[in-house]
Amino acid sequence: MEMEKEKVLNILRNSSNLPLSLIKEFLSDKDKDIKHEAWNYVILNVKDKEFLLELLSFHDTGTRYRAWNSVPEFIISGRLTLEEVISRKRYFLEMLKDDNKVVRALSWYVTLKPLLEMKIVKMEEILSYSPFLCELINSEFHDVVLDTMDEFRITCKFI
Repeated sequence: MEMEKEKVLNILRNSSNLPLSLIKEFLSDKDKDIKHEAWNYVILNVKDKEFLLELLSFHDTGTRYRAWNSVPEFIISGRLTLEEVISRKRYFLEMLKDDNKVVRALSWYVTLKPLLEMKIVKMEEILSYSPFLCELINSEFHDVVLDTMDEFRITCKFI
């Protein structure tokens, strides 16, 4: 159902009990503003454990990135357990090599450290993905790559 953008944004901003199927639809929307408001809705209103776990493996990696970035908050608030998140870590690891360079760079630069600190992922698991970080060295994410290499002592072998 095609709704006009402002109407959708209004619904997301002023509701608290929308059907999860509708939220999923909005989280997959091509419009960044709608996706952003849908994510804000999730953070403020969604307590459904199965839905939050599904977001950790969501098909849209932009939304999946946001879910993984919120893992510490989800665990601290008791919405998810450490064990539940660890059992889905492969979906985070996939983002370390994602085709979407923004998702890939931010997964390395922003999301990785808290997940390592919480022992959701281990450094040994991450190192095999380092070539995907190194691929971004000559992109707009050059500085992010250098900072990440430095922080995690990752070496890129350049030919």
